[in-house]
Amino acid sequence: MGYNKIVCGVTCSEASARAAARAAHLAKEHGAELIYLNVVDSTFLKGITVSSRPHHAEDALLHFGDHCLQYALEIANVLGVDARTTTRRGRVYIVIREFILEEGADLLVIGHEQRTFFERFLLNGEVEKHAERLRQETGVDVIVVE
Repeated sequence: MGYNKIVCGVTCSEASARAAARAAHLAKEHGAELIYLNVVDSTFLKGITVSSRPHHAEDALLHFGDHCLQYALEIANVLGVDARTTTRRGRVYIVIREFILEEGADLLVIGHEQRTFFERFLLNGEVEKHAERLRQETGVDVIVVE
């Protein structure tokens, strides 16, 4: 199957770097447009009382996300692929789903680090469950890179 538009979720993890490279290879192979997406989900900051200015923490997350996107662009450039980047705010799953539909993407590539039982509980399940739900709700193919 050929792909026309590939969205790759980007963080600064090693798995994300591998996903960025995989997405770039696939974009080159299929002549597809490549978009690296970083989602800033600051909902966990609502309970933090250390800072009287929670928007500063969100700004720091946005700045960090910009670095992650720049790193992904460097990976694509090394592979000879042009890509664009975008940052969105909100709940990760919802933002990814909406972005895929908005862009008319046909493939999502995401990185995934192995998680402990506690991390799976804390993050509400396995990434594979979320990937399958995205497949069902959007109709896109999803590749999880470990």
